[in-house]
Amino acid sequence: MIGKVLPVAVALVVLAVGTVYQGILSERWKKNRTEKLLQFAEKLGHVPKTFGDWTSIEQPLDKATFKRSGCEDYISRLYRNNNGDQISVFLVVGTAQHITQHTPDWCYRGAGYEMEGGDYIPYTMMCNLDENDPEFSTATFIKESATKTDHLRIFWGYTDDGQWEGPRLPKVHYAQRSALYKLYLITQIADRKDRSIEKSSSLDFAKEFVPLIEGILFPDKLVGIEDAAPEISEGTDTEA
Repeated sequence: MIGKVLPVAVALVVLAVGTVYQGILSERWKKNRTEKLLQFAEKLGHVPKTFGDWTSIEQPLDKATFKRSGCEDYISRLYRNNNGDQISVFLVVGTAQHITQHTPDWCYRGAGYEMEGGDYIPYTMMCNLDENDPEFSTATFIKESATKTDHLRIFWGYTDDGQWEGPRLPKVHYAQRSALYKLYLITQIADRKDRSIEKSSSLDFAKEFVPLIEGILFPDKLVGIEDAAPEISEGTDTEA
């Protein structure tokens, strides 16, 4: 399992490092730590490590590297269920200026991955949220060496109001927002001959996870969500 987890962890580090590099070039390191941003960050601590059939282990980034990224806080975990499905989750909060610096097609290339197909596409996940079903961007990435091949499916999206979206130009779409979340759902592809979106275990995971975190991150939008959100397992530690 370690061999599967590390490529994802490395790529997440590159995500932070790439943001650092861009920040140095642009000299935009003054963080606008508004009350909204602090409230958004505080809510991350309530995202459960265990819910339904899913448990998780932490995949922490280097503290100094993340601090230099300019973002406020994050969770990085590998969630697993009894069927053997594994989803790496990276949920980060910060100002739009820092959150939208890079998308996976840029930062994963820095970790040696190539995006297959040359472009990413939008995909709406059915999460029982009526008109609020999230529309993420998604693509597959591959990294080959003499000894192994790492093949990933990644979904990513942003929100500042509970509606998850994966716009093609996030810098423009979320310009000047004082607080923004970005979510990555990352899975390994076992069969290169069948890498269709519908085969990704992220879809079943998102049906539980997205309604759950929407109720945590945006409690004022609970109307219509309560029936969809799974119960947190008894004895769950909700501290990040």
